[in-house]
Amino acid sequence: MGIYHSKAIGTEDNIKLEVTARDLDSIDVTPPPEFKGPEGHITPEDLFSMSISSCYILTFKALAKYKKMNWQHLEVDVDAKLEKTSSGLKFTTVDIYPKLTVCCESNIDPFLKLLMKAKESCLVTQSMNCEFNLKPKIRVKAKA
Repeated sequence: MGIYHSKAIGTEDNIKLEVTARDLDSIDVTPPPEFKGPEGHITPEDLFSMSISSCYILTFKALAKYKKMNWQHLEVDVDAKLEKTSSGLKFTTVDIYPKLTVCCESNIDPFLKLLMKAKESCLVTQSMNCEFNLKPKIRVKAKA
């Protein structure tokens, strides 16, 4: 369907990498503090987790639109667990915490199913070799 190009540029004397995709503004990426990187910068490990949370929301939005299901707000936290395995360091488990706000109590069950479907349909999670756990919360809030 497509090729998604990115570019990283590094030099021997600087820990920061310059990373960009599709001629967009670049961002600085460093190793995390656990690997002797500085505090306060995005890391490849952060990008891994961010790709899951953002793809999950975009997948949910597409599914909800297709099913004509109205919702108010979705926030997704992701905890990606990095562990030492017999084959080296690896992300082994990812917990996805979607917090969805909907308008009516009757919407809870269909939205729980849709949250699960988003996990099953997310391109990023389907392309990763990790255990994924979904831990959804739905909040009912009447429209103002």
